Amino acid sequence: MNVSQGKQHQVVVALFWSLAQNWGGRALSFVLFLVLARLLDPADFGLAALVAFVLLLLSSIAEFGFGDALIQRRTLEPADVTLPFFCSFAASVLLAVLIALLATHIERWFNVKGLAPLLTAASLSLPIGTATLFQEALYKRQMDFRVLAVRTMVATAVSGVVGIACAYAGFGALSLVIQVVVQSAISGLWLWSQPRWLPMRGYNLKSFRELSGYSVHVVLNRLLDFAIVRTIDMIILSLYGVAALGIYTVGARVYLILMQLLTQAVMDVALSALSRIAHERDRIAGAYLRSVSLGALIGSPVFVLLAAIAPEFSLLLFGAKWGGSEAVMRPLMLIGAVQTVQFVNSAYFGALGKPNYVFALNILKFCTVVPAMFLLPSRDIGQLATIFAFSQLVVTPVTFALALRLLGLSWSQFLRPIAGCLCAIVLAYGAVVLCREATLGMNPYLRIGLLSSCFGATYLTGLLLFWRKQLLSLIDFVVKRGATA
Repeated sequence: MNVSQGKQHQVVVALFWSLAQNWGGRALSFVLFLVLARLLDPADFGLAALVAFVLLLLSSIAEFGFGDALIQRRTLEPADVTLPFFCSFAASVLLAVLIALLATHIERWFNVKGLAPLLTAASLSLPIGTATLFQEALYKRQMDFRVLAVRTMVATAVSGVVGIACAYAGFGALSLVIQVVVQSAISGLWLWSQPRWLPMRGYNLKSFRELSGYSVHVVLNRLLDFAIVRTIDMIILSLYGVAALGIYTVGARVYLILMQLLTQAVMDVALSALSRIAHERDRIAGAYLRSVSLGALIGSPVFVLLAAIAPEFSLLLFGAKWGGSEAVMRPLMLIGAVQTVQFVNSAYFGALGKPNYVFALNILKFCTVVPAMFLLPSRDIGQLATIFAFSQLVVTPVTFALALRLLGLSWSQFLRPIAGCLCAIVLAYGAVVLCREATLGMNPYLRIGLLSSCFGATYLTGLLLFWRKQLLSLIDFVVKRGATA
């Protein structure tokens, strides 16, 4: 096996284990989530969503974006990790102590009874998660996703069983917090028992400055993205209450899980693999077009299908007590069909050393989405979710324009490989809309099966009519790459 074939094999193996980590872990997590949704009430999930809001914000600050910076760096010595690790870990400990001390004040500020003890318990996961993240970044840098995959499955399974047991015991929202803390602890112990780096006295100040130059863009992007995604939580809490926030959280869960399943695994490998060929523009441009085509072929129709059958799907998954979640699910799924193609741009921006592009795009998104949610009227969480979802489309053409300019591609080169696939998806969605009336009054299981079959048959027919040449070419490429690996 030559060097090029060796690299291809490494990427394929890494992608397989990254898929196992993300798909296996997320799928198991989602099954456990469904069980907990049957055991707990909307108010419990609303409280847990507020805890997650605080922890995600503080963890983004504490980590300083060093994880992505370590992965992206072309050469890395053990001393390069020292200062980033100790700075992040010290910040996470300090923030965890502050959460515990100020939990009562935070509860009064949110005006949500019962929040303080949950925050205090959840603060334990902050330093554990930060320490774990550095080991995880170094595993990803070495494209060793096997250990990460096994770790994710074990931690998810054990923490899920603990969370369900606590829910049965009547712990309410605390069950979800305990689940997070247990999962974080198991993940940390697993990776630190097989470390890719250990704390040391030696450090490299020059490397720290260089890493900080990259990481500052990462953390600013995360904070902007956090503000965009989480502002809706605060609006729902203030307008409709904690139970409505729980319904929104459950309705959005399927969208979030799918985005993670369809994008995160590829993104993890892409940042490591693409950074190695960033100087070969022809190769990276070809890889970009194939990534876009695969996203449109596999990811987009899944989102559109679930948008089309959202009422039936939500009822079967969560039950009648989560009524209203389908109105949240539909617009998020439709925007997800676009984002599963669009989000690949972030990996290419990062690999080409342009994280500032992502930052600029997030500023534009923030200036569009947040004012839209505040200024446009909404009568319920479904309408607010629709405003939140479709206001994000403003940034879509700008994102692709920047990616195409950076890669030296034209709009025709970008649109030609995916136009037929998009036509097939639109036809399939329309077919479900037309068939819905004919299935009214049917058994819900039979109805969802018929609607899904209608979508699938129309989509496949559309592919054969409008996208046959590109489909065969893409399949041929994947088969050849698999044979080579």
